[in-house]
Amino acid sequence: MRNRVGKLLVAHPNLPKDNWFYRTVVYIYSETEQQTLGVTLNVPTTTTFRNICYNKGVIYPSDNPQVHKGGPVGQHSIVILHTDDWIGKNTIQAGTSYRLTSDEIMFERLSLGDAPVYWRAFLGLTAWQPGQLDAELSGTFPYNATNSWLICDANDDILFNCDGEQQWKQAIELCSHQMIQRYF
Repeated sequence: MRNRVGKLLVAHPNLPKDNWFYRTVVYIYSETEQQTLGVTLNVPTTTTFRNICYNKGVIYPSDNPQVHKGGPVGQHSIVILHTDDWIGKNTIQAGTSYRLTSDEIMFERLSLGDAPVYWRAFLGLTAWQPGQLDAELSGTFPYNATNSWLICDANDDILFNCDGEQQWKQAIELCSHQMIQRYF
C-alpha cells in the first residue's frame, strides 16, 4: 500500500464542472488499509471561525479566518489542519510537518491567541474506501484517467497562504514543477 499522507490531490483540469471536486485541492492526512482521509483546502463556506466559536460559547476576536468545506463527509464536524508547533487534546500527526486537531478546547485556546503558526479550519472531510483512490488515480473503471487527480507534495504556501481558484492554480503549477524536477 502506498502512503500518500502529506500529499496534495489536485483536481485535473478536465474534471467536469458538475463534479463536487471541480478545481479543488485536497490534503491527505491519513491513509490506512481501511480508508484514505483528507480535507479539501479551497472550498470556503460563508461561516467564520468566530461564528463557530460563538455557538460554542467562546468569544473569538476576529471575523477571520473563514471556515472551509473539508469535504462531503461528516459536514458537521470541525477540524483544524495546522503546523506541528501546536498540539491539542485530540491531535494526530498529519504528515511530516502538519497535524490535525479536533477537540472542544481548541476553540478557547485559539480565541486566547494560543495558536500554531499556520492553521485552517474545516467542516467535514473527504474519504475514500479501500482501493477507491488507487482506482481514481489509475483511471480504472468506473473512473476515467483523463479526469484523474494530479498529485504532489504539500507545502505551507499552498496549504495556508492562498484560497479558492488561485489555490488550485498554484497547486497545478506545483504539480508541474515537481513532475519536471523528477526528470532532471
